[in-house]
Amino acid sequence: MTRFPSGIRARLTALTAIVVAIPLLLGVVVIANLLQRSLNGSLERAATSTATTVAAAVQRSGPTGLRAVTATVPPGTEVQVYNDPGNLVAAYPSDSDADGPISSDPGRVIQGAKYYWLPGDVETPLVVQISTTYGGERYSVVASASQGSQHEAVSTAAKVLLAAIPFLVGGAMILAWILTGRTLRPVEAIREQAELITARNLTDRLPVGPIQDEVATLAETMNRMLARLEVAQSSQQRFVADASHELRSPVATLQAALEIAEHAGRAPGVETIALMSREAERLNELIDGLLLLTRSDSSGLVIRHRDVDLDDLARGHGARLRATTGHTVQIDAPPVRIVGDTEKLDRVLRNLTDNAARHATSWVGIRTGAELSHAFLVVEDDGAGIAGADRARVFQRFVRLDESRNREIGGSGLGLAIVSEIVQAHGGTIRVGQGARGGAQFTVTLPYAPVVSR
Repeated sequence: MTRFPSGIRARLTALTAIVVAIPLLLGVVVIANLLQRSLNGSLERAATSTATTVAAAVQRSGPTGLRAVTATVPPGTEVQVYNDPGNLVAAYPSDSDADGPISSDPGRVIQGAKYYWLPGDVETPLVVQISTTYGGERYSVVASASQGSQHEAVSTAAKVLLAAIPFLVGGAMILAWILTGRTLRPVEAIREQAELITARNLTDRLPVGPIQDEVATLAETMNRMLARLEVAQSSQQRFVADASHELRSPVATLQAALEIAEHAGRAPGVETIALMSREAERLNELIDGLLLLTRSDSSGLVIRHRDVDLDDLARGHGARLRATTGHTVQIDAPPVRIVGDTEKLDRVLRNLTDNAARHATSWVGIRTGAELSHAFLVVEDDGAGIAGADRARVFQRFVRLDESRNREIGGSGLGLAIVSEIVQAHGGTIRVGQGARGGAQFTVTLPYAPVVSR
């Protein structure tokens, strides 16, 4: 069921109504004001023209001259002529008010004409007063114009515009509702498809619209995320399967040895005990490696920083290989000191040297050195080496490049993965190539200064 009507769609529609209604209301106010000003200007011009015409007639013929120009007085305009003492001497229409000339300060004076806006009286708010003379006597011509028709016109226009606003806003809301629905339709399709995707069908992908817009970009981003989740899930499933398989082997060996001893009715012999000891040690190494990799995945390895002499570690493991293998071990280890985790770096040397000893024909080389920005460690052998196509995955977990080897020779497949995790936690790098004698050559670089673990 679509969820947008109570969410984004409704909010955008309401926002559209507000955005449209406010300018329309302001537009009505502005239009009414402009219309009022325009009508007031017309009213002023009509009253001024009337007062000027009457003043000219009074100047030619005296107060009686008003009768000669009454035809020019527009409807709604009243004219009075006052003498200097303020007495009404002529008026049109004859029953117009006779309050006398206005003595207060006018609002404006233009070319002798005084303009007054009388407050409170909508019918006769505008008064134009012009002074003139006839026969040496001073007269005041007062023309008053009613604003009633102007106010009525403005009011009618405002009412019409206000009545149209709900229809305009309603139309805008309907349009916004439709357009928003069409815009959000791909989002709803993405949501519905995402709802159906579970851990069992991570191969499914979200629909991507034909138009390359923000919604399509969102769908593509989420599809890339699903692809990463699919890869992570596959990797996790393989990891669990491989771990179960690896753990089953030593457990099965121990169980078989115990059953044989039980059926024999006597204590296990020396060979059986040695076999059980080796399998128990192998099981312990597997569990320890799995725990280390799990900690690295969840929160990163904890690095305890202290001074570490790489040359001492190299010489120690070289001596161990000489004592436990028949290989020639060549050591070139000038003094190199860095800051790192002694225990974990010792494990790096152990795993690399054990890996070299397993695959060497007769020779293993261990070198340490220092450059301007980092120290380095090189472990190589004279074995078959690693093909270029396999070098990228040699540090993956449970990877054995030679599946034909038995497990005792081939190891658990975790050693190099652990090395890679520890080196990265120190801020270093590890790469594999071909050594001078044709075997595998592992080169580790480590910074001198401590690096916060990832």
